[in-house]
Amino acid sequence: MAKARRGRQRVRPPAVDVGGARQHFRADGAPKTRYDSADAANRASFHHRMEDGIDLVPYRCDHCGGWHLGSAAD
Repeated sequence: MAKARRGRQRVRPPAVDVGGARQHFRADGAPKTRYDSADAANRASFHHRMEDGIDLVPYRCDHCGGWHLGSAAD
């Protein structure tokens, strides 16, 4: 009889790294949110700070040319 797996299975990004495709996944395996402008990323960052208390900073992505949010450096 096989053992039952406990807990939630982690969703993983694709195994093949085609042109930096793995960069577009968060640590939990979910795809990153892409913002089309710095202004949109700044507004999302502000929203996360006010609503959730999470301090995220926008950064320009070298791979897709869009904007993502990342953890603030201490």
